[in-house]
Amino acid sequence: MTRPFLLSAGVNDPALATPGRLAAVLSAADAAGFDLLVLGSAADHPFDAQVLAAWAAPRSTSVGIVATVAADNAHPFHVARALSAVDFLADGRAGWSVVPGKASPAQADDFVRATRALWDGWDANCLIIDKASGVYLDPAKVRVPHYEGPFYSTLGPVNAMRPPQGHLVLVSDGAAPMGVPGVDIALIDAGQRLAATKSLAKVSADTSADDLALRFAAGEIDGAHFTLTAPEAQMPQIAARFAALGGARRGKTLRERLGLPLSPAALTPQLEAA
Repeated sequence: MTRPFLLSAGVNDPALATPGRLAAVLSAADAAGFDLLVLGSAADHPFDAQVLAAWAAPRSTSVGIVATVAADNAHPFHVARALSAVDFLADGRAGWSVVPGKASPAQADDFVRATRALWDGWDANCLIIDKASGVYLDPAKVRVPHYEGPFYSTLGPVNAMRPPQGHLVLVSDGAAPMGVPGVDIALIDAGQRLAATKSLAKVSADTSADDLALRFAAGEIDGAHFTLTAPEAQMPQIAARFAALGGARRGKTLRERLGLPLSPAALTPQLEAA
């Protein structure tokens, strides 16, 4: 199978908080075949990306919806619940990017670990929902995280089901890189290298495909991340420039489509049964 060149777009326009504008961007992303739409960034998050992601998820058809979450004004319990719902609404196409905001990088890392522990409190097949017997779930497959970190502690299990992907796709912005294991996608600046399964070069909307194609062929990058100011117009132009790199996407969830198996390093060890 041909290795796909991944296309990612970052958008920070406050006008996206209006349904009409966001709907147009989603339509453009789906039509152009973009793999990721990142709402907000490490440097700029002018709207509540989790709220926008929840609205966008059921209104998109193929693009992965990534919510930027600032660790200084959110809590792992609420984020675990909200983003699990977004992943269900997106049919397994959701992602998240945790940034410090005004918090420390260490707190952002701990935020990720605590949220993951809450997701890991539920096994994927724990629900039974048998009306005849009145059995709702298998308690042996529900686990209590008891996560204790330097900034957060969790008991759980969180009162929301495990996301369809197990964990949402974790995106690390090179402007505020994550120190946790199991990062799925890194958005990297020129000359930067981060530990991640796949890396996307951060470039401008008018970047030529030639240089990126060489870096892609050499295995240096897996695609490109564009910060867009006029996404409806820019997305089809970018897609046309990179169409020759092609690559098939297979599978239902974002992890499957992008070849991102859930890293064992991301799972919480030694959870207790409820």
